[in-house]
Order: sequence, then structure tokens, then C-alpha cells
Amino acid sequence: MGKEVSEKILDLAMDYIMGRGYNAFSYKDISREIGIRTSSIHYYFPTKGDLGKALAQRFFQSTTEALELIDKTTQDPKEKIRKFVRIFYDNLKSGNRACPVAMLSSDYENLPEEVKREVINLIQLQETWLAKVLESGIKKKVFKFSGKPNDKAKAIFSAIEGATIASRAFSDPGRILITEDLIINSIT
Repeated sequence: MGKEVSEKILDLAMDYIMGRGYNAFSYKDISREIGIRTSSIHYYFPTKGDLGKALAQRFFQSTTEALELIDKTTQDPKEKIRKFVRIFYDNLKSGNRACPVAMLSSDYENLPEEVKREVINLIQLQETWLAKVLESGIKKKVFKFSGKPNDKAKAIFSAIEGATIASRAFSDPGRILITEDLIINSIT
């Protein structure tokens, strides 16, 4: 029973973050939606920082799994980048929801320290993966660009996150696909 309740709390909080942002919901919002007392939420997550940290760690795990799945399904570096961008696109198509990293980053200065650390870990996870894909693409002569793969990975991730926010503002997931094309064109 306990795990079931904590999972419901985490699921709903993730929906709130992707739709509203970290600071735009409270334990009271969660309690109303799930039908439990706020003290029950505090039992599982004593502070909102604890909840945010648990969410970020959960998202880190699901992101790791998504990246591993991409690696298993294709060896083509260009296709890996396309599949990566499509994750963001799919989130936007599903209720105009933004990536949790984008939403948490937009609230970064107001996040508890433990959540800030997890946000940085999430960004580094994705940038490191992108750098490896870029390095692979260079070795396979699929990609050609100036600069270091690590720097290019940071630029690509930043472009995707920025496109996510703009796509959300215009309720237009297609903006992500335009960004995808620009990214591919900049590295081939």
C-alpha cells in the first residue's frame, strides 16, 4: 500500500512539474487530487525538496533507460539524435508538457539545494550521452563539425531545451522538429 501511494504522489508531482513547474504546485494540490491528507504526503516526502529530489532521481533512472534503449535500437548516430529529440517532441504532443529538466531549470534559483544537484546530474547525463554519440558519428564519418564533441553536445542540449520552452509557449511541438533538422544539418 505504501509504495502505491508514494508512486501516485510521484506520478502526480511529475505531471505538475511538466505542466506547471516546480513552484506552481503544493502538497495541498496533490492531496486534493489523490484524496489523501497532506500529512500523508509528508510521511513519504517530509519536505518538497525531498519530493523534488526523489522525482529528479526517478527521472534520471527513466532517462538512463531511454538512452540505453536508443543505443540498443540503432547504431546510426544520426538516428540516435533524432530518437533523442523525439522524446521531447512526444512530451509536447502529450498535453503540451515540457521536459522536467527544462521546467526545473526555469525554477532553478528557487529550488532546494538537493534538487539543484539532481538537475545538474540530469543535464550532465544527457550531455555526456550526446557527446558519445557525436564522437561515434565522427569516427563513422557520419558527422563533421568544428569544435569539441563535449561543447557541441552542450549546444545541442541547450537548443533542444530552448526549443522545448518555445514550442510549449506556442503550443506547437513542430518547433522541436525544426530544431532537430537544424541540429542534424549543423553536424553533417
